Amino acid sequence: MEDNFDGGNITNFGEANLTEAGLQDEQLRKPSLAQVAIIFSITVILFFTLGAIVQKNEIYSGLLITEFLLIMLPALLLLIICKYDVKKILRINKVNLLSIFLILFIMIFAIPVVGVFNLANIWIVTKVFGRVAISQPPVAKTLGGLLINILVIGGSAGICEEIAFRGVIQRGLERFGAVKSILFTSFLFAVMHFDFQKLFGTFLLGALIGFIVYKTNSIFSGMFAHFSNNTIAVIVSFAALKLNESLKSELEEMNNIYNTGIDFSAFENLPPEMLVAAIFVAILTVLFCSAVLAGLIIALVRINNGKAEKIVPEKGKSLIGALWFLPAAAIIGYVYFTQGASLLRVESDVAASVLKSLAQQLLLLLL
Repeated sequence: MEDNFDGGNITNFGEANLTEAGLQDEQLRKPSLAQVAIIFSITVILFFTLGAIVQKNEIYSGLLITEFLLIMLPALLLLIICKYDVKKILRINKVNLLSIFLILFIMIFAIPVVGVFNLANIWIVTKVFGRVAISQPPVAKTLGGLLINILVIGGSAGICEEIAFRGVIQRGLERFGAVKSILFTSFLFAVMHFDFQKLFGTFLLGALIGFIVYKTNSIFSGMFAHFSNNTIAVIVSFAALKLNESLKSELEEMNNIYNTGIDFSAFENLPPEMLVAAIFVAILTVLFCSAVLAGLIIALVRINNGKAEKIVPEKGKSLIGALWFLPAAAIIGYVYFTQGASLLRVESDVAASVLKSLAQQLLLLLL
């Protein structure tokens, strides 16, 4: 049975044969594709310009300004100015305690799986550029600093980025269907982190959180998942810093991996039996965590059965609004280009001249 929509309104009010999903979608007016693209571009522009300035002056206040004013505020203003139903758009619904428990362990067992994606990402970058240079968030040195890191890095990102991405952007992209909206939003979430060295892992985490929000029908699930992931990273970094001094050399070696990349050729020099054993243990660990992760996700879906909204993809809608993604795409492309040039140790003025030449050629093609 096919639902008929015209500009968000049912074309035939005399029809009584609407499906429950069609009625639900009609009652909930969602951000348009153009609005989603504009909000994303505005956020990227603000993040690229003002975000760099405020974080350079003072990291913690800069992070709070970036999260609340540059990432969350534009999305909320869209909902308020355009008079959307904020509660329904953001999925402000309760989450049961069992779901919270499952989400916590989902994020824990997702770490090794995400690690495989990050390892593949680092391997590709290392092969292409010869090294990696991954920036790390500030590591706390005291318990007070740890608490601040949890609140700022875990809490603010969990609240603000979830409202912007899983709240507003994913909602607006649901016109393409539930799966595509989750994947498209995850891609935007990943590229806006301005680091192609972490692209794969960030995308996977974004997709996982988007799925959790959709299935539980609550933005609070996504906030807690995001908070859990960031907090685990903060605590692990703090614990590593506090390890016994005897592990100092090992920690320094781990730090070198972030600066120069993993020397994958070193594995080739291992004795065959050690190499096989290491690969076997690694595969078993990932498979075990993947199996547990799958089980936890299935359990989460079952206890939240019936909560996910039925989403009917819209057909025949214009994609012209997607052009508003171009400003964001240009900035992200520039950042990735300069990042690649930096990894290749190309001088900044050379990179700028190359970009200028490419821009001129593009203008010639357009004109």
